[in-house]
Amino acid sequence: MKLDTSKSASLDFVEGLMAWRLWMRFGWHDIVARYRRSWVGPLWLIATIAIFVLALAFVYSTLFKVSLVEYLPFVAVGAVVWNFISAICSESVMTFVESEAYIRQVRRSPFVYVFRVVWRNVIVFANQFVVAFAVILFFVNVTFFHALLAILGIALLLLQTLWIVPLLGIIGARFRDLLPIIQSVLQIFFFITPVIWPAKALAGKEWVALFNPFHHIIDLVRAPLLGTEPAFASYIVVAAVTVVGFAAAHLFYGRFRARIIYWL
Repeated sequence: MKLDTSKSASLDFVEGLMAWRLWMRFGWHDIVARYRRSWVGPLWLIATIAIFVLALAFVYSTLFKVSLVEYLPFVAVGAVVWNFISAICSESVMTFVESEAYIRQVRRSPFVYVFRVVWRNVIVFANQFVVAFAVILFFVNVTFFHALLAILGIALLLLQTLWIVPLLGIIGARFRDLLPIIQSVLQIFFFITPVIWPAKALAGKEWVALFNPFHHIIDLVRAPLLGTEPAFASYIVVAAVTVVGFAAAHLFYGRFRARIIYWL
């Protein structure tokens, strides 16, 4: 009898979602363990991004010859969103590998470990976003309409995690070389994505940003917080990436979910 992989994937998702107490505890424990015996503790999440943003803003506002008041909100939101994207892409590769002991001993939906990675990174993102939010409140006058657009952008950003983590998690369980590959690719994309520089600085070569999906997802969050509307093309690109991403994740997960334990 052929297994209905579509139904299995859906059931795993629902079962994993229902076990929210478990993966929320897992995610919180991961954050606590990361800063165990640290004097400052999880406050390093805020301190590191604050130092990073201030240093970048001071140096690059001078290089780009723009006002610090104008550039600081731009780089603050961009850096926080990029850190979240980078962390999700990097950590998702080890989603099932780092949970090998639990997978081998306890029969649970693999999505418990997917949500574990998502949740701990949402915690980090929420803490680091405090820095961006403080900068926005101090330097930018955001209208209610733009605030709603920013919330929509953040929702679309978080939505991407639900296909990135299971997809890269399965591929990473099979191919352990994926992690250094992802890290190298992210380093390249950091420099070619308008995170710390505006797309208009490309002067005639804006296609570098237009064909970069990372630019569009950052734009959906950053543009409203800076008091402007995101480009309509950004919504189109992000919608297309979301559909293709979920389709690929559903296909890979349904096809290879039973093999995860053998690859660990």
